[in-house]
Amino acid sequence: MKRKERYSAESPPSRKWIMELVVVFLGVTAGFLLNSWREQKQERSLEQKYLIRFLEDINNNIADLERSIAADSLWKVRAEPILLSMKDRTLPDTAKEPVRLMQKISRLDLQTTTYEDITNSGNLNLIRNFELKRELTRYQVSLEGIRFVEDSFYGYFNNFVMPFLLERYDLLGDSFIEKSTITSPQFSNIFAGYYSLVLQQETTYRQLLRKSMALRDLLTASLDK
Repeated sequence: MKRKERYSAESPPSRKWIMELVVVFLGVTAGFLLNSWREQKQERSLEQKYLIRFLEDINNNIADLERSIAADSLWKVRAEPILLSMKDRTLPDTAKEPVRLMQKISRLDLQTTTYEDITNSGNLNLIRNFELKRELTRYQVSLEGIRFVEDSFYGYFNNFVMPFLLERYDLLGDSFIEKSTITSPQFSNIFAGYYSLVLQQETTYRQLLRKSMALRDLLTASLDK
């Protein structure tokens, strides 16, 4: 009889033991949820920092693009009458403006630091907005296109413009060695090629400017208010 009572008393778990188990379970779960919440908060904070840096890069790029487009537009205004005169063979032998115009050569210093940082660190997935992440990647591809156009421009300048001028133009005296050179087909071809590259560069800059503005709006909308 005593043995049966002892068995009955020991078999069912006590309420105290159940409560302790529940408390431990709730504590572990709460700790896990708290850590997860902290990690998510840190990730969201880091994401916002990246978005702010992206926005700064885009704003700088927009300012540089607008300045370059304005400069290219002014260059075209000066160059178009000269190109027409070359076509009609009416450019004066003493004209120096074409040479001065072809001395304009520049390269944009477009900002890519933030994208390089976020990809090299493996943090690109911190950006929750899939559309934004996709457009940021596409934007980098567009920047590579700009570099290709600029490299082509520099290649033309170094391989054709400068060799021609060094051979045919007195840089110190600011005049052609032979006056007939300025009305030659070789010189008009050099200038026309340079003109076409300026047009190509301006067109590419305008396309990137539109993409930059659209990306700026998308970044602004993604920032926490």
